[in-house]
Amino acid sequence: MAIDKMKKVTFLTPAKASQRLLKSLHSLGVCEITDVLSHYPEFKEVFKRPEVVTEECDANLQKVQTILNLLDVLSPVVKGFIQGLAPVPLLITKEELDYALHKFDLENVYKEAQELDIEYRKLERAISNIENQIAELSSLEELPFRIDFFRKPKKIKLIFGKILYGNYELLVRDEVVVKKCAVELIYPGRYYRKDADKLEKPNYNPKDFVFVLVACLPNDLVDIQNRLKGYAFEEVSLPNINGTVRDHIRELKADLSTLKVQVQEIASKAQKLSIHRRVVEVLKAFWENRKKMVLARCLAVEGKWVQILSGYVRERDLTKLQETLRKEMPEVSIFVEDPQPGEDVPVSITLPPLVKPVQLLINMYGLPPYDFFDPSPYLMWGFYLFFGICFGDVAYGVILLLASLYLMRRTKPYEGVYNFSKLLYYASIPTIVCGFLFGSFFGDLYKPEYLGENNIFQKIMESTTILNPVDQPVYLLLFALFVGVLNQFYGIGLKMYGMIKRGDSAGAIMDGLLWLILLPGFIILVSGMFVTPPGWLTGIGWILFGVGAIGLILTQGRDQNNPIARLISGVISLYGIVGSYGITSFIGDTMSYCRLLALGLTTSIVAMSFNMIANLLKSIPYVGLIVFVLVLIVGHLFNFLISVMGAFVHSMRLILVEFFGRFYEGGGKPFEPLGFNSDTAILVNGENKK
Repeated sequence: MAIDKMKKVTFLTPAKASQRLLKSLHSLGVCEITDVLSHYPEFKEVFKRPEVVTEECDANLQKVQTILNLLDVLSPVVKGFIQGLAPVPLLITKEELDYALHKFDLENVYKEAQELDIEYRKLERAISNIENQIAELSSLEELPFRIDFFRKPKKIKLIFGKILYGNYELLVRDEVVVKKCAVELIYPGRYYRKDADKLEKPNYNPKDFVFVLVACLPNDLVDIQNRLKGYAFEEVSLPNINGTVRDHIRELKADLSTLKVQVQEIASKAQKLSIHRRVVEVLKAFWENRKKMVLARCLAVEGKWVQILSGYVRERDLTKLQETLRKEMPEVSIFVEDPQPGEDVPVSITLPPLVKPVQLLINMYGLPPYDFFDPSPYLMWGFYLFFGICFGDVAYGVILLLASLYLMRRTKPYEGVYNFSKLLYYASIPTIVCGFLFGSFFGDLYKPEYLGENNIFQKIMESTTILNPVDQPVYLLLFALFVGVLNQFYGIGLKMYGMIKRGDSAGAIMDGLLWLILLPGFIILVSGMFVTPPGWLTGIGWILFGVGAIGLILTQGRDQNNPIARLISGVISLYGIVGSYGITSFIGDTMSYCRLLALGLTTSIVAMSFNMIANLLKSIPYVGLIVFVLVLIVGHLFNFLISVMGAFVHSMRLILVEFFGRFYEGGGKPFEPLGFNSDTAILVNGENKK
């Protein structure tokens, strides 16, 4: 249960056998290939990089991607519940892979998909063009005149545009305009009512835009246009069409309907192609992995007769690797050595089933460096405890347990989603325990006013309740702060462990132990502001605080050469501006654990609120009981979903920020062995496929 021990391996192979070596390593799936020159930079002057060609891979990937893109647009897959939770890898059997590679006619399917894709894109462009035309013409749809007639007059000039109605009234009173041109307000159909005899002028506001048609002699055109600009007249270019705008839009819509029918015909043909989707996805996974294998040669170096490849392998897989190469490729020499200090070694972590789900939190933050330690087993108790306090409710815990069991059964082949489900499964247990201790079962649904006097749930909950957060929030607050203090001390202890593991015992004392001496003394002294501790306890507090403070002042500025700067840095480090920690950091991080009280109260109070609302509606004649049950179901389902998300997020924050900040450093590079299995596809036995 730790970071797997790695071995650095170097392969010396005849140049003509290099491709076969990569295939063997790919089939084994135990060795990560790395750049030879990063380990042996001196080889740069002696060897060269091998030539790598990926044309076959790229050509086939282009074909399968064309097919999949078409299907995604015209025949998308309806994702199931499990696929909707998170991206899951494609589970592929060897039989499927053999069929896809040797029996499936990719070329013909690609040609058909390509033809459909070309036709579909052509139709989409035409549809987009028509829709744009309709959008541009929509504002002119109500114009009552034919657009081609607008351009017919030869002896006069017509100007069409829009203007604010208030400016229009000023325009028609302009003597120059009235003398030199004719101005007519265009009444669109939506602005007037029409009966058998007359048109009624609509009631415009001064800030309404109206359409106006202006007629003038050609010699007066420039003068009139300048005059119109003074009234904020905006000239509108009319489209080059025949007939009215309304008729043209009607024709465009008819063309649009025809094009959409053609798109549906293409979609029907694509639907028939969708029967090949899985085979194409299998081919995509294969060629992506094949391309990775080919590109791995870029990390090698070669001479005239030999090629050198390097990488990392887990110590437990080394024997398997050596035996396989000895049997299949005896001409290959393999050299094994331990990684050197400071080397960027990939990290692989092997955990037992009980701890494995917690690695999800580690992956969110980042893997530890190779020379550090895996924090997964050390954060388990904290995360589950925090989650239980935030979400503490017996009924909600049971629902979470059953839901997570269902998800575990459905997602077993998918490691990521399965481990998340298992994490929720383990978290449901402290949720149920805290629910009993805090007296919460769907909030207070067990009380007599809801389920009757002396019901079985009431007896059970009253016999197990130790602390009711709603009635005694101060006690839960004190408990949350106590947990926060312990977790901070625990994190400092882990920091010491990590430094000792790296051989820095002096740093463990100066950056860890001294804080574990100062902070308890600080807590004792601060508690004197709220209670009166015994004199001997106050004395111990001063001693601890003094010893810790002096030690930190003398050591936290040890990287400074100047003695005065070293002393000043040590003093400032007590506050937390510089140095490994700080009193303000301790206070701030500890206060963050108050969220345990806030989340726990929220879960209970919201549940109780829905119970009260349902109970008020229970008295409705005839349907009261049905409404009562429906409100309870909907309300508690809502509270369950919101509270479980809140409990997970805030518990994770307390781990990743307030806890990890004390000791953990990420930055580790994950171990990624060359092989078919990846985040997108996994090669399984036929019987394991679901």
